[in-house]
Amino acid sequence: MCCARASRFRDRAMLTRRATTKVHVSERRALHCETFAYCAHPHLAVAADGTFLLVFNRAPRRSITLHPPQDPEYRNVLMRSSDEGRSWSAPAVVPDYDWSGVECAGLTALRDGRILLNQWRFEWLPLPLARAIERHDLVMPDALMRDLVVSPELDVFAAGGEAAHQACSSARGGGVCAVHCSDDGGRSFCHTARIDIAPFSGGYGMRGAIELPDGDILLPLSDVPHYRTVFTVRSSDRGARWSKPQLIAKGAGHAFEEPAGLLLPSGRVLVILRDNVSRVLHSIASDDHGANWSAPVPTGIEAYPAHLLALPSGVIACAAGRRAAPFGIVLHLSDDDGHSWGPPLTLIDDLPTKDLGYPTLARRANGELFVVYYARDAEGVTGIHSLTVRLS
Repeated sequence: MCCARASRFRDRAMLTRRATTKVHVSERRALHCETFAYCAHPHLAVAADGTFLLVFNRAPRRSITLHPPQDPEYRNVLMRSSDEGRSWSAPAVVPDYDWSGVECAGLTALRDGRILLNQWRFEWLPLPLARAIERHDLVMPDALMRDLVVSPELDVFAAGGEAAHQACSSARGGGVCAVHCSDDGGRSFCHTARIDIAPFSGGYGMRGAIELPDGDILLPLSDVPHYRTVFTVRSSDRGARWSKPQLIAKGAGHAFEEPAGLLLPSGRVLVILRDNVSRVLHSIASDDHGANWSAPVPTGIEAYPAHLLALPSGVIACAAGRRAAPFGIVLHLSDDDGHSWGPPLTLIDDLPTKDLGYPTLARRANGELFVVYYARDAEGVTGIHSLTVRLS
């Protein structure tokens, strides 16, 4: 009875703390916008020396919005900040200009200073060539645009037939999963390891890997272009070589993708999953460094995708994009290792469209949270923006 009362008291205390937490946004600004480019889907990582590294997608701005699965001209670009996000270098393509037609990228900052960049690069063919070689595995423009029409991230529009070919004049094949290594703080990526993701169709992840206490690196990925199943690959040599994939999450009636992982102080590995069916984030966890995993359970968070950050207090912060009106960026907190989450703390709620989000965050030395996201501005330009946030 005493234990039960103590448990109820702890539960009430946690609920009280969550309910009384307040957010204060002290600064809001544009980090990078280009009139003739579409910049989106950021990921922020903090290097061992404290440098902030920010990777995001960039493609030509078009009359309709195309995301990476529909556009062969996407590249990943990286900016650096030596003052915790207050100023930034110019964006540089990573790893080089040969890597175009890519999905969103993920960064991993290892404890020894090495930076990993993981990418999925689609195979793209000009439409005349695709028609000439008659490959049955190619996805033609009509099918590419049908996928875009049903996208939950974009406003509804109709595009088929000749309109589809005008908007997308390429055909898509398979692709390559790779991790690039940098030993100069992300300035250059000179070693590339290709990952064999068979039997899965592809390997896409936009929140990087988890470095385990023993130095192993656990990289969660989803099965692009299906975006239904999540698996991990593992490296024991700082990203030079990678294991065969291990399935960690799938389920009938679900479509899991875009995993966001975090190593907790207890040693547990927590991974939050986007679910394209329910539109509710799900969680899985491993207590043996990724050998075995719990079944996916809903978190109650109706925003996506996630990025996780462990705060010094032991609280986990989960940032996500809200694509239901009012459109914006929210923060959820957990003080029980991700077993339960508090109500949404609204950071902003005035974004003009649901093409937004992918918020990613880091903690400054003064305790502020630096939150980066993408959104469209008043002139219709989609770019990278930031918030400076304090919790109280």
